[in-house]
Amino acid sequence: MNNQPDQNQEQEVDLVPVFVWISNGFKNLFNGIGNIFKGIAHFLVLFLIFIKNNIILLGVLFVIGAALGMYLSRESKKNFTAQLRVQPNFESAGQLISNIEYYNSLVDQEDYQTLGQQLKVSTEEASYFVGFEIEPDFNDTELLKEYDYMARRADTIALENYTFEGFKKAKRDIDYQFYKVSVTSKNRAALEKAAPDVVEVKDNPLIKAQRTASIETTGYNIAKREYQLKEIDSLISAYQIAIKDKDSDLSNGTNVFVNGQNGMVDFKNLFQEKSNILFLLETEREKKYQFENTVNIVSYLIKKGSIEKKHLTVTFALVFFGLGLIIALIPILWRFLNTYQKKD
Repeated sequence: MNNQPDQNQEQEVDLVPVFVWISNGFKNLFNGIGNIFKGIAHFLVLFLIFIKNNIILLGVLFVIGAALGMYLSRESKKNFTAQLRVQPNFESAGQLISNIEYYNSLVDQEDYQTLGQQLKVSTEEASYFVGFEIEPDFNDTELLKEYDYMARRADTIALENYTFEGFKKAKRDIDYQFYKVSVTSKNRAALEKAAPDVVEVKDNPLIKAQRTASIETTGYNIAKREYQLKEIDSLISAYQIAIKDKDSDLSNGTNVFVNGQNGMVDFKNLFQEKSNILFLLETEREKKYQFENTVNIVSYLIKKGSIEKKHLTVTFALVFFGLGLIIALIPILWRFLNTYQKKD
């Protein structure tokens, strides 16, 4: 019994280093966090001192950038922009992109005579054009439809490691279904006259071959659907006559034997099948009219100024401010390199 207090005292003594270690750990942790904040504060102070020492240079470049951005913004408001959403057929997207790049090169070279010939306008009207842009126009819903169309016709094993995200990453610029074309001009009349011709793609042997094949396939599908529709109508007529005929061999009043076979066709299923054929026929007819043009214009909008807000004033002000920071840092970096070289 006399040894028990001594044992408790020894255990309490042994716990003292543990608590000391824990307290030192917390102390070092808080000191480390404090040093981080001190370092951040020190960096901010040094940065403010750097700004103060170069305030004239940075201020001048900031004002120049803002003035340049404001000037470009005002100039852009004087222009007219046509935005077209187009759908290329027969794998003509690559040729359309090349045409847009070619028109831009003609503007850069100020070859307005050739540009006018290409866009079917006069040389004077062609001189009003400022630039041409093209980019894919899509959303995940449209891409998902394309992926589903491809997946239904591909091997299931091949699709195991080919996800929708992989499908999107594998897309090239010429693989999209829709594109957004922007045309900028200083004259609205010239823009309205030439905008449809900007997205026009002339037929080459490949486009002609694909157009012919598509039209023939669509025509065959339309004839097939129309024949199926006539057959369904004939069956429905025969079914209605059989229902009115009292001598018909009806088992339950809602079914009729077809071609003497044991299988029976439900009246409701006939109408559902007819509805499906009408939908497929409508789809094929839409394709037929889509194939009349190499590039279909889905939407067309003309607006004065830029359609998309680019915030040129703020953008150029920040860019020139960053340029000023780089210029101001060059002497500091130069002195640091010289000092470091001397130490070595």
